[in-house]
Amino acid sequence: MKEENNTLVDEAERRLQAVLAVLQGQSASHVQQQYHLGRSDLYKFKRRALVAMRAAVADQKRGPQRPANRVSGETEQQLRTVCERYPTWSSYQVQRHLGPEAPCPRTIQRVRKRCGLPRVPKRPLPRRPRKRFSAAEQHLIRATVQTKLYLGPLRLAWDLRNQHGLQVSASTVRRVKRRILTALHPPPARTQWRRYERKHPHSLWHGDLLEKVTLTYEDRTAYQLTLLDDYSRAYVFCDLFRAVSVNTTIRALIAAMRVYRTIPKAVVFDNGPYFKGQLLTAFCRRLGIRLIHSTVYHPQTNGKLERAFRDDMQEFYHQHEKWLFNDLRHSLPAYVTYRNQVRGHYALRGHPAVTRLREQHFFALPPVLDHLERYAWCARGYTRVGENGRLRLNGRKVYISPRLSGQTLRLYETLDGLEAEDAEGKCYLLRHYRTEIYPPLWSAKDPARLYCFRRRYTSGRTGVPGMAATRDVREKPGEQGIATMQSSP
Repeated sequence: MKEENNTLVDEAERRLQAVLAVLQGQSASHVQQQYHLGRSDLYKFKRRALVAMRAAVADQKRGPQRPANRVSGETEQQLRTVCERYPTWSSYQVQRHLGPEAPCPRTIQRVRKRCGLPRVPKRPLPRRPRKRFSAAEQHLIRATVQTKLYLGPLRLAWDLRNQHGLQVSASTVRRVKRRILTALHPPPARTQWRRYERKHPHSLWHGDLLEKVTLTYEDRTAYQLTLLDDYSRAYVFCDLFRAVSVNTTIRALIAAMRVYRTIPKAVVFDNGPYFKGQLLTAFCRRLGIRLIHSTVYHPQTNGKLERAFRDDMQEFYHQHEKWLFNDLRHSLPAYVTYRNQVRGHYALRGHPAVTRLREQHFFALPPVLDHLERYAWCARGYTRVGENGRLRLNGRKVYISPRLSGQTLRLYETLDGLEAEDAEGKCYLLRHYRTEIYPPLWSAKDPARLYCFRRRYTSGRTGVPGMAATRDVREKPGEQGIATMQSSP
């Protein structure tokens, strides 16, 4: 067996040497005698060698000649059957018809192209060319429509047919009439909204109330007071209240400042009464906060928060069958945590708000944060104490120490209430000043109730650490970071 293999190898080598000799230019007769081959066999082997050489030097397509994920023959036949039966179907319709095991629409398109199965359009081919009006007919149609703009498209089409013999559809007349009316009364220019975004966290806070929460069984509205950071879209404060006043707004600002250890550069509110007043204005001025109120009847100024409220209604409130105040207020912190740390925002390219909150690199000084309430006060003028320590505020009788009868007191409004200061510098406090002395117009008044000032040994507006420095910073904005800010460690 081994001798036979050697013999075959020697025979193949002899033929190869003979072909090479012919290709090198030796004569065929000489090669025949040397290698003992017939002329016909020699030229046959030469022809085979040339074919093999051409195939060897030709460019070959890289990769497998058949894709590894090619559909099976059974699946391809099934696709072909469906495409032949429904030639007007798209690849997506074929995929839905075959079920979840069907290949993707792109594969179905390749199979259809490979098998020569065209997709036939559903709409049949037009049997006649589209009708075109001449220039004279177009001018006649336009002139007729322009003289009778008060008529509808159908009436105008009938007049053109009966008077001028023109067969015009009502839709064509409607288009001509629309073009004429647009030329006579051009539409107003499209509003170009000016979008803005701050460059750092806590540069600007938006504040507003969500007033669409009507409590079940109570037939009254609960108010969601929210503060949103413009740069990160995070809720820095969010809570639910039964009633809101300007004091509530200030306390919300103080709570947010202490949580994030910062003082915002500016806050934006609408023109509601709970976002206006001398107390809020004085509080922001002393802390160097720019207080901004949006334009009246222009909620787009506070658009980021308005859009967030729409998400709150869908993602939080509509998930509760009953709107009970205690249940909603108990569940609200978990939703705020989800919104700030998990939920992606379109403006942040899907990232949560906390990713931008981490960019905070400046923090307020602890002495300022510990005494924020002392910055909220404003002067309320003077009043004279009558006999037996009686005085009047907003038409109500208020009593104070009788020994102050005949003296003139200076009044200050604070977060705790109304402070009265006598000539010796002693302070007296009237609590619930806003809710009882100056209640809302719809609340019932109790004329028989007595209101009294109580002695207060520590004023809510005196002894504020750094008050002088804060005023200096307000006069010199370039040095604000020295008095109220310190760099992060």
